[in-house]
Amino acid sequence: MGVPESWVSRITGITVTPKNFNVGKAQMLPQQLVIIGQGNDDVLYLLDKYEVQGSAAEVGERFGYGSPLHLACRQLFPAAGAMASFPVYICPVKKGDTGFAAASGSVVVTGTSATAAASCVLCVGGIDVQIAVAKGETPAQIMDGIVTAVNAVLERPVTASAVQDESTPPVTTGVTLTARFSGALGNRISLSFSGEIPGLTVAVTAFADGAGLPAVTDALNEIGPNLWATFILDTFDYKNADGSESSLLDVYQTFGEGRWSWTEKMPCLVAHGCTDNYATRTAVTDSRPNDYVNFLLESVGSPELPFVVAAKALLSVMTTANENPALGYSGDLTGLKRGSDSAQENELTRNQSVLKGASTNITNGSVASLNDVITFYHPQGEGNFPARRYVVDAVKIMNIVYNLRLITEAPEVKAAPLLPDEQVTSNPAALQPKVFRTWFANLAGSLGMNAIISDVEFTQENIEVKINGTNPKRIDYKFPCKVSGNVEIVSGDLYFGQYVGT
Repeated sequence: MGVPESWVSRITGITVTPKNFNVGKAQMLPQQLVIIGQGNDDVLYLLDKYEVQGSAAEVGERFGYGSPLHLACRQLFPAAGAMASFPVYICPVKKGDTGFAAASGSVVVTGTSATAAASCVLCVGGIDVQIAVAKGETPAQIMDGIVTAVNAVLERPVTASAVQDESTPPVTTGVTLTARFSGALGNRISLSFSGEIPGLTVAVTAFADGAGLPAVTDALNEIGPNLWATFILDTFDYKNADGSESSLLDVYQTFGEGRWSWTEKMPCLVAHGCTDNYATRTAVTDSRPNDYVNFLLESVGSPELPFVVAAKALLSVMTTANENPALGYSGDLTGLKRGSDSAQENELTRNQSVLKGASTNITNGSVASLNDVITFYHPQGEGNFPARRYVVDAVKIMNIVYNLRLITEAPEVKAAPLLPDEQVTSNPAALQPKVFRTWFANLAGSLGMNAIISDVEFTQENIEVKINGTNPKRIDYKFPCKVSGNVEIVSGDLYFGQYVGT
């Protein structure tokens, strides 16, 4: 207020008061992840939403080591290297009361004895188990060693047990591997044996007979109205129904569209891991041309569990979205096994995959790398360039929504007197449409500086703010903007000739 009005002696005074003249300056939306998945069958756990405190081990203790929830968090919170710098929440589900069974596979070694020492690897769901064989070991001894070696790996998704005959003492005739969690998801656990044992034969039987699909609706409801989950990681198979026999993707799409609605204003996307080839994944995505909520994170042919691929990819995607939301995604899936060279897809296949709403990957040396990270959205009426295709564009839109909410839901806006632009007022709490226009114009400029929108002048020139024609307590606005693009294709023409002497 400066010098009090009652003051009479000569004086000069200045009151220093902080004011924000940059209302509308863009702030970046904090990324937050929710994981939907199971714990192990032998662990009792609560179904409440749980915030991970920065350790995969704590998740293993709570939900079971080797569970889908633990394995996903191993990628987000590795023992070494970059880890999630964003909040991670778990909304767990449990297996159903009936109709659920754990998948199983087997390893059988036959012959008389090893004629030489050998070092082999049993790979279970992308996790290697080292098997050392000494010369002279019998199949029974080797299989007993496999049981011990598998069960010694804390993060394994299975338990190993010996199959024994009825002799005295009993002799091991096989190894049964059983998923630590019931449900059809266990059928996705890959199983392979590499290396040779001289004099013996090793046979593996793939995981099968897992049954049951938990419903995810209750877990989604645990997210609640106050947590803005920008991404959800689904740990189940995207091709399956949920426990109610509705399409799992339909359940997520309905939930996600609700989060994009004007009532909730907290847009989110749902990520699903994928290791399937072009024909398998596009059979699903091509049938969902209007789905802008679900998307795949791909590593074609990888022996890893699909949700493990998605968790590793999300670490890259969400870190980028936090640090530079305008930047597209191209991270390596370091630490994960990629598919064989023969499984990888060429440029034409990847292009066709994008046209059908399915993400792709490429290889970078010995690792898979993100390539096209897109939603299923590809309606015929929008041609080859549908507006909601790219996940990075959805993240940009989320940031715009976030900043519009910061402006319109600010404390000084709520219940403020609302006056027309022409009216003079001495009430410092009063607001007029022109004040909002200024805020929105500032926001447009800031979003442009952050490369989230293009053609800032277009937005600023076309902002509309007015008091509603029938409700004097309502203000309506339009904030048109052009979301920035990202470099996806670089095309050049090289012309060459040869010098000819004169």
